Amino acid sequence: MLNAKTREKSLFWRTYPLPANVVKQIQGEASEGLNKASNDGKPGVHALVNASQNAQLRDYEVRIKAGFDEIKSVVQHLIVQQKRNDFEQWAQQTIKQKLGITLSQKQVEESLSQKFDSNVLYGQCVFNQFMSMSKEFFEQDPLHGQNKLQAERLFKDAGFHAVGVAPCADGRLAHIISYVLRLPYSVTRRKAHAGALFDVSESVRNWVFIEHSRFRDGIPNSSEEPTKYLKIAVYHYSKSDPHHQGCAAHGSDDAKAAEAALTKLKDFRQAIENRFGCGSTVQTLLIGMNTDDDSLKIHVPNQQGKVCLKRFVETDALFQQTTNMNSEQARIKIEQAVEQCNPELGSTAPVESMNKLIAWFIENNFSQIAYVQEYENGCYSDIGHAERFIGIGNGFEEVQLRNLTYYSYLDTVEEGLNDVNVGIKIFTGLNLKNGWPIPIIIRCDYDGRVPGSKDRAEDKARRIEQALHDRYTDLSANGQLQTLCTLRDNTGNQPAEKLPGLVIL
Repeated sequence: MLNAKTREKSLFWRTYPLPANVVKQIQGEASEGLNKASNDGKPGVHALVNASQNAQLRDYEVRIKAGFDEIKSVVQHLIVQQKRNDFEQWAQQTIKQKLGITLSQKQVEESLSQKFDSNVLYGQCVFNQFMSMSKEFFEQDPLHGQNKLQAERLFKDAGFHAVGVAPCADGRLAHIISYVLRLPYSVTRRKAHAGALFDVSESVRNWVFIEHSRFRDGIPNSSEEPTKYLKIAVYHYSKSDPHHQGCAAHGSDDAKAAEAALTKLKDFRQAIENRFGCGSTVQTLLIGMNTDDDSLKIHVPNQQGKVCLKRFVETDALFQQTTNMNSEQARIKIEQAVEQCNPELGSTAPVESMNKLIAWFIENNFSQIAYVQEYENGCYSDIGHAERFIGIGNGFEEVQLRNLTYYSYLDTVEEGLNDVNVGIKIFTGLNLKNGWPIPIIIRCDYDGRVPGSKDRAEDKARRIEQALHDRYTDLSANGQLQTLCTLRDNTGNQPAEKLPGLVIL
């Protein structure tokens, strides 16, 4: 139980986490919740780790990934049995029994027309699993317990009205929001790019849209409130194999990956100030992620908001240092580490609100460090790429699992060509060399309130799909490039909508 003095220090600690008895009292309301039950007094359990949430997240991860990982063995089994007289009916029953999905008659006919086409069948199974996952994610909220309103309040209390996260497109960072940082997916805008090299102009346009909503409608808060937009870039590295399992976009050079991400943040901040004045300053934050164990290297901004590559705190070290402390002691240790980081290197400490925000991120990450320790023996067995499909376009909020998807935001194939090429290179090793096609899912979100928005999104998705087949003609001609176009109304909790298959021109 936190003492009164500590609970009065900040809204952060007044609302997150709450003691176990309080959590129990408000469980109906806290099904939304980021609230944690304290593990104080339990031997071998870190006081700030949410073990029950870890178990819930693990169940979801294992179940969803198993649905994709079984596809190859099922298709191989079908290949062996394709001479059966009742093959079509038997195949549908087998797919339903083993994968939990039902192929439409058209999908079956496409994969069995003239001769058995394992490439088409494999692609159809991957796509159907994705559609099933999307439906469950938006309609059943399997990552429930994430309190959007509470998280928004915490960000606002720290002085931020909106948050944009730009991670690398590498699938080992796909769970950065819901798992590594333990944030509700809906409180951040995630746009992934190879090497975390986000489009500065696109980010500025998004910032303008957010600020317009504040000035016009007071959403998410009034423009008179002195809050800022927070832009976070996430690069990655591997401590166990730094020269091979780092960021492919930067040649597994950790220093280059960090510097490139920081440069993008500086460019974004400068663009806002140059165009709209210094009063429009945004706050930037640079985070490095160790893909071996999901621990973080958080670069602490100084009093002026400037970020330096040499100034950072590492969550794995803090986790070890606070393991035998109670929750109050651990939180004090975290805040002290963040506050002292910069002065020890000759710079100024962060503003108090940023200290609190970073401390919150660190505490959240402690649960993920414990997650990897318990379920992965402290280091992932797949420290390299193990993605199941490529996702391109925008959206993909339902993808919150590590190494499920190589996801890259793009508007056109031409603009995002480097990101797509990286994805194709990754899947050449993962799939093509093992006799499997590359499945690519295209997503274009639309605003259901805007006339014609859905039609324009469909046209855009079709253009991207056609451009992919035109760009990678050899793969397309050999059936090694399997694609699916999807749309989604992003104004609510509707799942993805599947578009009919493309007739390759």
